[in-house]
Amino acid sequence: MRSPIEFLLLPALALGLCDSSLAQTARWFPPQDMMTVGVYYYPEAWPEAQWDRDMANIRKLGFEYVHMAEFAWAFLEPEEGRYEFAWLDKNIELARKYGLKVVLCTPSATPPAWLVREHPEVLMVDAEGQRMEHGSREQADWSSPVYRKYVEEIDAKLAERYGTNPNVWGWQIDNELSHYGRGMSYAPAAQEKFRAWLKEKYGTVDRLNRDWGNSFWSQMYNNFDQVRMPDPRALVAGANPHAMLDLHRWFAAETADYLRFQAAALRRYVKGQWITTNFMMNYDLVNPALSARDLDIMSFTMYPVSGGLFRGELGFRMGDPAMIGFTHDFLRNLGSGVEGPMELQPGQVNWAPVNPWPQPGVIHAWIMRAFAQGARLVCVYRYRQPLAGDELYHKTIVEPDGVTLAPGGKEFVQAMEEVRKLRTMYQPASAEPADYAARRTAFLNSFENRWDMDNRKQTIRWDTIGHWMKYYRALKSMMAPVEVIDESKDFSQYRYLVAPSYQLVDADLIKRFREFAERGGTLILTCRSGQKDRRGHIWEALWAQPIYDLIGAAIPRYDVLPPGREGTVTAGGKSYQWGTWADILEPRPGTTTLATYADQFYRGSAAATSHVLGNGRVVYVGVDTEDGELEADLLREVYASAGARPAKLPLNFIVDWRSGFWVATNFTDTDQPIPAAAGATLLSGERVIPPGGVAIWK
Repeated sequence: MRSPIEFLLLPALALGLCDSSLAQTARWFPPQDMMTVGVYYYPEAWPEAQWDRDMANIRKLGFEYVHMAEFAWAFLEPEEGRYEFAWLDKNIELARKYGLKVVLCTPSATPPAWLVREHPEVLMVDAEGQRMEHGSREQADWSSPVYRKYVEEIDAKLAERYGTNPNVWGWQIDNELSHYGRGMSYAPAAQEKFRAWLKEKYGTVDRLNRDWGNSFWSQMYNNFDQVRMPDPRALVAGANPHAMLDLHRWFAAETADYLRFQAAALRRYVKGQWITTNFMMNYDLVNPALSARDLDIMSFTMYPVSGGLFRGELGFRMGDPAMIGFTHDFLRNLGSGVEGPMELQPGQVNWAPVNPWPQPGVIHAWIMRAFAQGARLVCVYRYRQPLAGDELYHKTIVEPDGVTLAPGGKEFVQAMEEVRKLRTMYQPASAEPADYAARRTAFLNSFENRWDMDNRKQTIRWDTIGHWMKYYRALKSMMAPVEVIDESKDFSQYRYLVAPSYQLVDADLIKRFREFAERGGTLILTCRSGQKDRRGHIWEALWAQPIYDLIGAAIPRYDVLPPGREGTVTAGGKSYQWGTWADILEPRPGTTTLATYADQFYRGSAAATSHVLGNGRVVYVGVDTEDGELEADLLREVYASAGARPAKLPLNFIVDWRSGFWVATNFTDTDQPIPAAAGATLLSGERVIPPGGVAIWK
């Protein structure tokens, strides 16, 4: 029997991490602490006379660690080779004085003016040929060997000074590694590294020409030196989709290499401290899975309310709980299994098109949703509201006076008080409820599929992430615990596998899908699956033919409708609207039709099917509906027929179990009763919780 610690670190065991690594992770994040909460603090922005007061207040409010120095390169190295650490020494000592652990950051997101003036070649160049300038952040080209030299030097100096400091708990590399709205860097160093990557991958330019389909439009290359990073904005017509797919692959690999490079610089001196970076999960150019073995824990930034319109009247005030949950379930299955938001929204932000105030209570709900899904840490951005600079409208834990608790700060205090209360009731031997465990589902995620579909959407209505979230939201409405995995994982450890819009496949993956179903698993595939090989080439066969035997049906055509036009599909006596995508299915004998198109010229054709395969079955949902209700109804029917006893919660009302506690968070527009037994002990909240509300019970 596994120990409770081993259960908490099961993803690490799956990756084969050694016992000493597991023990180290448990020392950093003791299981009995469950989750710890910290806050960003920028001492370089405030008078030294206020540092002691601020640190004392941070601890008094209940925070357990502080996050510092991510944008401080100009303060750490004001001139080349001249380092000033006294101010940071003093703040680390103040943190120790007040019982706060410290997370330090490498400052590579904000190179100082002296560096870029002396070496302008380190600046990124955007797709339109514009070289970036000093005065913002992430303006450097991390492919530049010159920039890497300076980054390595400052990282090493920091690690040498603080890498064995007992009060430094961990390190964050860079910040939200990206170039934000500028996309990728097209600077000369990046171009050279892209060509080198292509040479290593293809070996010969003939192979590249073949796999990129360069015979089309006379795109043939004579040598690799002729190749440039494809840029749709520099082309009269469409960019080569196979070149674009490789560009995405390279950029993600290059990002991972940059993180690996910085981690290595730190590890020359760091002993007994963890290393992470804060990924932006809405930035699709970076794939965190590529860094799982280079980082000790996985963290991310999360700003749910930033001008987006989500489901319901109050969605713009609460954010998309499906994307919040999906991020936790994705990162928890990477590396050591320790994850959490390193940067969580405390109130209004300043950078969105519209910056509304979050629904009262929902900040508390975001924190407790992180707790419910197994997060081991949460950090809020930031303690004090800046009085100058680009983020002066960004709300924080305290008001601009530096002392008074802001509304969002009050919700953080509430959450921290609840976590401390739950720690007193922690029972390491708590067993996951059987009905809950029986619904555990693997959600197969592929960044390459996302890149390929987003490069060729076929309709402006297509939203890859939106499509994924319909299925994720449906699973959570059934109270199903979800593990977001990639193809490196063993499918056989799950009963249910959902693989939405899995467009790029090969014979080996199709074989693994078949074996999973034949052994008794339920595989759920959705529209746009199986259309192409791994290069992004259409099969030299019937449309998507390689998956016909798997799904027990043919797909002779697909359809899309223009904006403003909706089609109807029926299932179980109910009607649903669609407009984005419809695979028209022709079931083979023995394959059951689950949903049918009710109009268009293919009225009466199958929209969803179920095919028995060995001891299991393969469900294919060929239509993408407007609100995801069909997807939710079909999944409930499928799970019920398999004996999983799915719950039927409203979409966006989410209930999960962790360490002996049930946690409900309400992201709907109306009050919701919690699914607690009559004899359950309510630990927080009420039995009926309002929008943005939380309830916890045993």
